[in-house]
Amino acid sequence: MHTRIGTFDAPPDRLNDLIALFEERIFEEFAQLEGFLGYQAFVDREKGRFVGISFWNTSSALEASGETARQARREAASLGAIPVGEPQLMEQAFEARLL
Repeated sequence: MHTRIGTFDAPPDRLNDLIALFEERIFEEFAQLEGFLGYQAFVDREKGRFVGISFWNTSSALEASGETARQARREAASLGAIPVGEPQLMEQAFEARLL
């Protein structure tokens, strides 16, 4: 599995708008792309930080989603979100869960 991890700092009062953007729009756009497996988002409401992680079945699927991800960053910026560094593109090393 491959992931893109994007981190944003945003005004705390705009976090709900940022969450809605990714949950309602960006997820749907990613879902139209081949190889998309899912999306998770995490927030620190006090600090105004949003971390989104998209999951892809291959590195080529991850790469092919790049323009959609860039558009998401532009739309997030229109809500006052500032990207923290560049998105991280990573391959899963392992997964462990307690059920």
